Amino acid sequence: MYNRIVRNVPAMRNPFRYGEVVRGDRFGGRERERQELMADILNGQNVVVISPRRFGKTSLVLEVLADIADSVPSAYVDLLRVPSVEHLPSALATEFARLLSPGDRMIDRVRRLFDDLALRPKFGVDEAGRPTVEFEPGASAADIGLTLDGLFQLPGRIAERRKTRVAVVFDEFQSVVDLDTGLPARMRAIFQLQADVAHVFLGSRRHVIERLFTGENEPMFRMAKVFPLGPIPADEFGPFIHGRFVSTKSPISAEAVERILSITGGHPHDTQELCYFTWAETSANGIYPIPPTAVDRALDRVLDAENARYGALWDRLAVSQRSLLVALSRESDAGVYEAKFRRRHRLGEPTSVARAAGRLVDLEVIAPVPGPGAVYRIVDTFLPAWLRRLMAPMGDR
Repeated sequence: MYNRIVRNVPAMRNPFRYGEVVRGDRFGGRERERQELMADILNGQNVVVISPRRFGKTSLVLEVLADIADSVPSAYVDLLRVPSVEHLPSALATEFARLLSPGDRMIDRVRRLFDDLALRPKFGVDEAGRPTVEFEPGASAADIGLTLDGLFQLPGRIAERRKTRVAVVFDEFQSVVDLDTGLPARMRAIFQLQADVAHVFLGSRRHVIERLFTGENEPMFRMAKVFPLGPIPADEFGPFIHGRFVSTKSPISAEAVERILSITGGHPHDTQELCYFTWAETSANGIYPIPPTAVDRALDRVLDAENARYGALWDRLAVSQRSLLVALSRESDAGVYEAKFRRRHRLGEPTSVARAAGRLVDLEVIAPVPGPGAVYRIVDTFLPAWLRRLMAPMGDR
């Protein structure tokens, strides 16, 4: 006979989530941005949300769309899920069909909406009873282009038909250039005529998105209001963190909350990640209120969890790039070309530092700090601590 193994099952689930879109009561802060973005969409204003990676752009937009769902129909197109321009018509058509009112989503009515396209679609219904639209592969580039033109016009036609504003979200918008370099110009020619459609553009490669919408020679220049998304202020994030711990009967000290935010700087994703490990660290031993020392132990667990990702990054960097990154992990507010900084960290000549900095900026590992001098900071919240641990003597690790 085998002994039965009984494992303890936590009475409470971890109240924090990271690495995914957060919704509902797991979404913290951003009340000012939420209200502003809601007003922009209700007014039909095109918006491009610009922020560093993992700042919660998608979470914020989906929360706003949920807030106004009763008055503004919306379509959400994730361009990262579109492998080629040949697949783009199907992705757009399926999402745009969902802008129709429930009564218009019957297949025969959906079919009439696509009657004048160059490509002939096939219609179906998904598990939730919503219409799906697909186009046969192998079409010519000319027919795909004409079909895309027709599809880009659909949200405006549906808005006119429903006599309401509609919203269309393009997530990972930088991918549009990978699909076809001519698509931004094609989109602008049509989108600028759609007064009742609010187009919202998001992207995870900040420097590409900024160039597309702020570069004077780019077709999307001044196409949308720039909506910057920064860290969440401590006075807004702190109460959310405290409330989430208390919701699972795990009170946390004010000092521990301050310690969390001093490490993450209000970075939305990384704050949720550190809180996740802090809650997990203390849920087993039951030491309450949670002290700052528990946060430091949780940070070690975060670094362990991120070790593979950081290790892969480290492996693909050149020696000069590694040296600059380690220097910035120890001293983030100095001009990297200053002679004293370069000597302290053995970085070599300014030209070598400039090449290393340029490559790290392209990889979005570091970002320039606005202001005088060549000052850079590491983008990832936890990477400096990982680098310091990596470079520490073996006995101190």
